[in-house]
Amino acid sequence: MRSTLLLGSLALTTALTSHAFDTTQHSEAILQQLGNVLADTASASQWQQLWQRTRAAGHFANGDGAHFTLSQQQIPSLVKSTLDTADSVAPEPATLAVYRKDFHPQVVGQQGQAALSAICLRVDWRNLPPSLPANPQAHMSQVSLLRTWPC
Repeated sequence: MRSTLLLGSLALTTALTSHAFDTTQHSEAILQQLGNVLADTASASQWQQLWQRTRAAGHFANGDGAHFTLSQQQIPSLVKSTLDTADSVAPEPATLAVYRKDFHPQVVGQQGQAALSAICLRVDWRNLPPSLPANPQAHMSQVSLLRTWPC
Protein backbone atom coordinates (compact mmCIF):
# COMPACT_ATOMS: atom_id res chain seq x y z
CA MET A 1 0.00 0.00 0.00
CA ARG A 2 2.76 2.42 0.97
CA SER A 3 4.70 1.81 -2.28
CA THR A 4 1.51 2.30 -4.33
CA LEU A 5 0.94 5.65 -2.62
CA LEU A 6 4.56 6.64 -3.19
CA LEU A 7 4.45 5.71 -6.88
CA GLY A 8 1.14 7.54 -7.31
CA SER A 9 2.58 10.66 -5.67
CA LEU A 10 5.68 10.48 -7.85
CA ALA A 11 3.59 10.11 -11.00
CA LEU A 12 1.40 13.07 -10.01
CA THR A 13 4.44 15.23 -9.22
CA THR A 14 6.03 14.34 -12.56
CA ALA A 15 2.79 15.09 -14.41
CA LEU A 16 2.39 18.45 -12.68
CA THR A 17 5.96 19.57 -13.31
CA SER A 18 5.87 18.47 -16.95
CA HIS A 19 3.02 20.92 -17.52
CA ALA A 20 4.72 23.76 -15.67
CA PHE A 21 7.32 26.39 -16.50
CA ASP A 22 10.69 24.94 -15.39
CA THR A 23 12.92 27.83 -14.36
CA THR A 24 16.05 25.70 -14.57
CA GLN A 25 15.49 25.35 -18.34
CA HIS A 26 15.54 29.11 -19.04
CA SER A 27 18.28 31.73 -18.98
CA GLU A 28 18.67 34.36 -16.30
CA ALA A 29 17.86 36.99 -18.96
CA ILE A 30 14.48 35.35 -19.67
CA LEU A 31 13.71 35.11 -15.94
CA GLN A 32 14.62 38.78 -15.53
CA GLN A 33 12.33 39.76 -18.41
CA LEU A 34 9.49 37.77 -16.85
CA GLY A 35 10.16 39.48 -13.50
CA ASN A 36 9.94 42.84 -15.22
CA VAL A 37 6.55 41.93 -16.73
CA LEU A 38 5.29 40.59 -13.39
CA ALA A 39 6.39 43.74 -11.54
CA ASP A 40 4.23 45.79 -13.93
CA THR A 41 1.19 43.49 -13.94
CA ALA A 42 0.92 41.79 -10.51
CA SER A 43 -2.46 42.36 -8.92
CA ALA A 44 -3.14 43.76 -5.46
CA SER A 45 -4.15 40.25 -4.42
CA GLN A 46 -0.78 38.80 -5.49
CA TRP A 47 1.05 41.48 -3.48
CA GLN A 48 -1.24 41.00 -0.48
CA GLN A 49 -0.51 37.26 -0.45
CA LEU A 50 3.21 38.05 -0.59
CA TRP A 51 2.95 40.30 2.47
CA GLN A 52 0.93 37.69 4.37
CA ARG A 53 3.48 34.94 3.65
CA THR A 54 6.39 37.23 4.50
CA ARG A 55 4.78 38.23 7.79
CA ALA A 56 4.05 34.58 8.62
CA ALA A 57 7.72 33.74 7.96
CA GLY A 58 8.73 36.37 10.55
CA HIS A 59 10.53 38.79 8.25
CA PHE A 60 8.68 41.82 9.64
CA ALA A 61 9.44 41.00 13.30
CA ASN A 62 12.65 41.65 15.19
CA GLY A 63 14.55 38.51 16.07
CA ASP A 64 17.61 36.48 15.17
CA GLY A 65 16.31 35.55 11.71
CA ALA A 66 16.49 37.85 8.70
CA HIS A 67 14.03 40.70 9.18
CA PHE A 68 13.36 44.08 7.61
CA THR A 69 14.47 47.19 9.49
CA LEU A 70 12.88 49.62 7.03
CA SER A 71 9.59 51.35 7.65
CA GLN A 72 6.54 49.49 6.33
CA GLN A 73 6.04 52.30 3.80
CA GLN A 74 9.47 51.78 2.18
CA ILE A 75 9.35 48.01 1.69
CA PRO A 76 6.78 47.67 -1.15
CA SER A 77 8.61 49.93 -3.61
CA LEU A 78 11.98 48.27 -2.91
CA VAL A 79 10.52 44.78 -3.32
CA LYS A 80 8.86 45.80 -6.59
CA SER A 81 12.20 47.25 -7.71
CA THR A 82 13.83 43.91 -6.83
CA LEU A 83 11.43 42.09 -9.13
CA ASP A 84 11.62 44.73 -11.85
CA THR A 85 15.39 45.26 -11.99
CA ALA A 86 17.03 42.37 -10.13
CA ASP A 87 20.82 42.23 -9.97
CA SER A 88 20.53 38.46 -10.26
CA VAL A 89 17.95 35.71 -10.66
CA ALA A 90 18.68 32.22 -9.38
CA PRO A 91 16.46 29.40 -10.62
CA GLU A 92 15.54 26.83 -8.01
CA PRO A 93 14.35 23.27 -8.64
CA ALA A 94 11.24 22.95 -10.77
CA THR A 95 9.31 26.21 -10.97
CA LEU A 96 10.89 28.62 -8.48
CA ALA A 97 13.28 31.54 -8.90
CA VAL A 98 14.84 33.93 -6.40
CA TYR A 99 15.24 37.55 -7.49
CA ARG A 100 17.92 39.54 -5.64
CA LYS A 101 18.78 43.22 -5.65
CA ASP A 102 21.41 44.96 -3.54
CA PHE A 103 20.60 48.47 -2.31
CA HIS A 104 24.04 49.10 -0.79
CA PRO A 105 24.84 51.34 1.04
CA GLN A 106 21.23 51.37 2.28
CA VAL A 107 20.59 48.83 5.03
CA VAL A 108 17.25 47.09 4.49
CA GLY A 109 17.38 44.47 7.20
CA GLN A 110 19.29 42.57 9.79
CA GLN A 111 20.10 38.97 10.66
CA GLY A 112 21.61 38.59 14.11
CA GLN A 113 24.26 41.30 14.26
CA ALA A 114 24.76 41.46 10.47
CA ALA A 115 23.33 44.38 8.52
CA LEU A 116 21.74 43.33 5.21
CA SER A 117 21.58 45.56 2.15
CA ALA A 118 19.84 43.29 -0.38
CA ILE A 119 16.29 42.08 -0.85
CA CYS A 120 15.41 38.60 -2.09
CA LEU A 121 12.06 37.59 -3.53
CA ARG A 122 10.98 34.01 -4.31
CA VAL A 123 8.54 33.61 -7.22
CA ASP A 124 6.71 30.47 -8.28
CA TRP A 125 6.26 30.35 -12.06
CA ARG A 126 4.45 26.95 -12.01
CA ASN A 127 1.29 28.21 -13.75
CA LEU A 128 3.15 29.71 -16.69
CA PRO A 129 3.01 27.37 -19.72
CA PRO A 130 6.10 25.13 -20.04
CA SER A 131 7.29 26.81 -23.20
CA LEU A 132 7.66 30.55 -22.99
CA PRO A 133 4.34 32.04 -24.15
CA ALA A 134 4.32 34.73 -26.84
CA ASN A 135 2.19 36.90 -24.54
CA PRO A 136 3.37 36.25 -20.96
CA GLN A 137 1.23 39.14 -19.61
CA ALA A 138 -1.87 37.00 -20.09
CA HIS A 139 -0.51 34.47 -17.58
CA MET A 140 0.88 36.77 -14.89
CA SER A 141 -2.22 36.61 -12.69
CA GLN A 142 -1.44 32.90 -12.17
CA VAL A 143 2.09 33.51 -10.85
CA SER A 144 2.74 33.40 -7.10
CA LEU A 145 4.86 35.93 -5.25
CA LEU A 146 5.85 33.56 -2.45
CA ARG A 147 8.01 35.42 0.04
CA THR A 148 10.46 38.28 0.36
CA TRP A 149 13.21 38.86 2.89
CA PRO A 150 16.36 40.90 3.46
CA CYS A 151 19.43 38.98 2.36
